[in-house]
Amino acid sequence: MVVHYKELLATVSKMTGLDAGSARAAAEATVAALACALPEDDRRHLLEELPAELHDDFPIAGEARHWNETEFIREVSVLGRRPPEQARVRAQAVLVAIADQDPELIDELHLSDDLRALVAPPGLRGATGPGGGPAPLTDEEVAAALRGLPDWTGDHRVLRRTVVLPTANLDRVLHRIQRIELPPGTHRPQVIRRGDSVELVLRTASADAVTALDVELAERLDDLITTAAAGIASP
Repeated sequence: MVVHYKELLATVSKMTGLDAGSARAAAEATVAALACALPEDDRRHLLEELPAELHDDFPIAGEARHWNETEFIREVSVLGRRPPEQARVRAQAVLVAIADQDPELIDELHLSDDLRALVAPPGLRGATGPGGGPAPLTDEEVAAALRGLPDWTGDHRVLRRTVVLPTANLDRVLHRIQRIELPPGTHRPQVIRRGDSVELVLRTASADAVTALDVELAERLDDLITTAAAGIASP
């Protein structure tokens, strides 16, 4: 069976709430890590069956790494430049999307039990909940995410960041936040302004908790704040 590039990215986006660019980055990192974990014949077979767009950005060579689950997720994390807990959610979504289109491909690969378990997770934590909406993260998952978000605080209920800037810079930041495009299911941040400071509050109302969508948005807001506060971005 043929794995279709656009369909795969659409599935990853639907499962995780990522935009198309982030879904592609997740797919590329996962495929590269998976290929490196496979013996040469399996690696060649995998890359022949997948769209070239998914494996032309990272070097894939050398002996099979024989990674366990933790080592595999660490590699996806490094390649995708995302904390391990986010890398796991993304890698699961990519592997499930590949298996949905071509289950025989996954069956034919000599995967360790650890990696094969990622292809059919009992439930993609942080992606969807029992009702089909985004699932709440646990306090432990939020704490792990916050290690990559040093300007944020919070727990499973809410994420918060306070930004203090000169008025002109703060106005520019808030204007950009109002214009930010969000993937489906992501709630806009609550903005509480007090003079030359503003508090940003993130939570997913439908889950009454913090979800992976909020963590993704916190990352995007950090980039936006850094750029806009420095006057790099247009107003």
